[in-house]
Amino acid sequence: MDQAGSRTQFPALILAAGTLLLLLFGTALLADIPSPAIGAIVGVAIIPLLGIRDFVDLWRKDRFEFLIGATCFLVTLFIGSIPGILVAFVLALINLAKRASNPAIDVLESSGDPGESLLEDAPAGTVTAPGVIVIRLAAPLFFANGAVFSSAVKEAVRSAGEDEVRDLVIDMEAVTDVDVTGAESFVSLREWLANHAVSLSFSRVRPNTLQRLTALGLLTSETVYATNREAIARLAPSTTARSPQEKGR
Repeated sequence: MDQAGSRTQFPALILAAGTLLLLLFGTALLADIPSPAIGAIVGVAIIPLLGIRDFVDLWRKDRFEFLIGATCFLVTLFIGSIPGILVAFVLALINLAKRASNPAIDVLESSGDPGESLLEDAPAGTVTAPGVIVIRLAAPLFFANGAVFSSAVKEAVRSAGEDEVRDLVIDMEAVTDVDVTGAESFVSLREWLANHAVSLSFSRVRPNTLQRLTALGLLTSETVYATNREAIARLAPSTTARSPQEKGR
């Protein structure tokens, strides 16, 4: 009915009524129809349901998701609908973990101008301010990306020079949740930072994330700053931009 351009359910009701009358009183009319013709009618009815155009569009947009869709289709076709649903659920979780395991992790850059944001990518091997690195994880911290985040933080400290970094601030605005495995990875990172004489603190932590960090034992004596700029002002006050009056002197 949708393909015919109907906009209400009334044509569908007419079709259902006609089908019922045909089954009750017109079966003799169908007895002499050749089986190939019936097969062709069924095929024409089923082909639009296969979503071939959708598969072609999916192939163009994302090959991995196309493989997921094709696998679920084949499992449903040859095994059954329930196994197809289960396979779709598992593959969807794998796809989610795959994408979340490689989140954006940025070392933020401070221009020194209070009117500008710190949310600009800094070149690799630099610090946000002298002795301070502000790093942002743009995803929840969980089993799929805990080790990746730890490695990124260590690489940022090494690239800037371990002797040059005194403080590490983790921007938590995009971290909406932390799981147990991610917390364990974070504990190892905190120990590594302590061994390298780098102090750890947080900024822009959401209230629910703050509770989660406390519950998992990740927040003990660490300082939590309301903004990245506050963290820079406290940890590297010499880099705070001068006022317009001071600039004119």
